[in-house]
Amino acid sequence: MEITLICVPTLDKRGLLADISVHFGKTPYFTFIKYDDGEIKDVNVIETHGKHKGGSKTPAEIILDSGADILICGNLGSKAVHMLRDSEIEVFSGASGIVKDTLSEWRRGNLKFADENSCDEKS
Repeated sequence: MEITLICVPTLDKRGLLADISVHFGKTPYFTFIKYDDGEIKDVNVIETHGKHKGGSKTPAEIILDSGADILICGNLGSKAVHMLRDSEIEVFSGASGIVKDTLSEWRRGNLKFADENSCDEKS
C-alpha cells in the first residue's frame, strides 16, 4: 500500500466541503488529503501564509515542503508548474467546485495534467 498526499488550494477550512481557490498564488488555505487504496484516510487544512500574505514562501514552496505527491487546482502559472513537476509532484488543473467533487473528477481521470498554458487569466 502506498499513501498518496494530495494538495488542493481552497478558500476556506471546511476540508472536503471547501471551495476550490481559483487563484493558486493567492490561495488562503491548502487542504491536504491522505489517499490510500482508493480511500480517503485523513484530511488536514493549513493556512498558507504565503508571500502574497506577508510570508516567506511561495505557495509552490509550501507544497514542496509538505511532502505532497499531487496538486489538484483550478489553474496556476508556468513557473509554479515547472517548479512542482521538476520535484516530481503531479500537477492537475481544471478543478472547480468543492474538494470532494474535485477528488471524484480526479479519480475518474477528468482533470488534465497542468502545463505552461494552465494559467487562465480570466479567473
